[in-house]
Amino acid sequence: MLKSIVSYNPLGKKLLVLEHALQEDSIAILGLEARQKKGELDVVKNFISRNSTELIGTVKNLQNAKLVITGTNILTKEIQITGTDNEILSEAYPNLNLDDFYYQILKTPAKSFIAVCRKQYVASVIEHYQKEGISITDIALGNIKIAALTSFFSNSELESYSASIKIENEEIASIVSRKNDVNENYQFDDISIPNTHTLPLAMLIDSFSNQAKITGNIEEKNVELKNQYTTSQFFKKTLQYGIGFLLIALLINFFIFNSKYKTWQGLQEELQVYTTQKESIKKQKSIVDKKETIVNSIMTTGFSKSSYYIDQIIQLLPTTIILKSFTYQPVAKTIRADKAITIKKNQIFITGNSSEKESFTAWLNTVEELSFVNNVTIISYGVDKKNTSSFEVTINLTDDTAQ
Repeated sequence: MLKSIVSYNPLGKKLLVLEHALQEDSIAILGLEARQKKGELDVVKNFISRNSTELIGTVKNLQNAKLVITGTNILTKEIQITGTDNEILSEAYPNLNLDDFYYQILKTPAKSFIAVCRKQYVASVIEHYQKEGISITDIALGNIKIAALTSFFSNSELESYSASIKIENEEIASIVSRKNDVNENYQFDDISIPNTHTLPLAMLIDSFSNQAKITGNIEEKNVELKNQYTTSQFFKKTLQYGIGFLLIALLINFFIFNSKYKTWQGLQEELQVYTTQKESIKKQKSIVDKKETIVNSIMTTGFSKSSYYIDQIIQLLPTTIILKSFTYQPVAKTIRADKAITIKKNQIFITGNSSEKESFTAWLNTVEELSFVNNVTIISYGVDKKNTSSFEVTINLTDDTAQ
């Protein structure tokens, strides 16, 4: 059991991770089925399927899966620079058209690993599993997700189904593709995993712990896939409950009217109940309308000038700073159904990492001189193990900017 890794699973207690590997026109589907129970993760089984029919017979009653794609359709490159995604892509693939390709980048202190795949191929793989009744909720490219296992192997070589990964000081040092078969077993707590399933295990762990710091435009697709699955499940359950409620209601009415049990007084009481429900619905609708008005007001205010503020501040951003979040007029308190939504007006909240204190200070001073900025407050600034400093900054805007 992998203890203390998971806190919750928004897609259900049963989990399925698949590696879709294509080598020399031969497909191998490497699966890992796990179960979340009492804050622990149990690996139920691992398996290898050669086609979708065999897969469906192996993973009954599992309707969603995380998927990592490897093989000849994935381009992987290692370069000796770090920086922004655009800088790394320009160095690795200068003519890459991001309208046609998905990418993921794993950054270490000394180098970067890039995995690239055509969007058309990713869409065809997703569609293939959807036709078999398995909704894909998360996609990863190549072997870079193996970084989630580096804390288990400080200095060693780790094998996956299609690659050899060298680990030094809990960082990926190299990823080398191979075609020959390797048979090794690895021990994780009390779980024994063959090397063919290390990559699915890494993706499973990373989905909860977020140990692998990986960026890329495929995250937009992952958000879309999760939303699609959540929406489909909501409507499916709503339909099931609705049909069940309707059948129960019809059955009750059948017995009531056949037994002629209802009297005029009973009808009057039911009418009163319906009237009360109607008034309650009207009251709830009024509350919803008010909150919708507030939300629309917030959105109107935020979008009117927020893009301008972002543009002005980002233009001043040095290359030594990487932003994690940029929130215009953040929510002041946790949103609750029975409370009004409150926001911190005339504020921008920014978090990120800085590799150089001098350029960070100079950037803040320049931002503070902008015409729409009242003052800049540093909430926190600290150095981590990678000699980069994480920071939190609040920018207070002048009073007329929220109009």
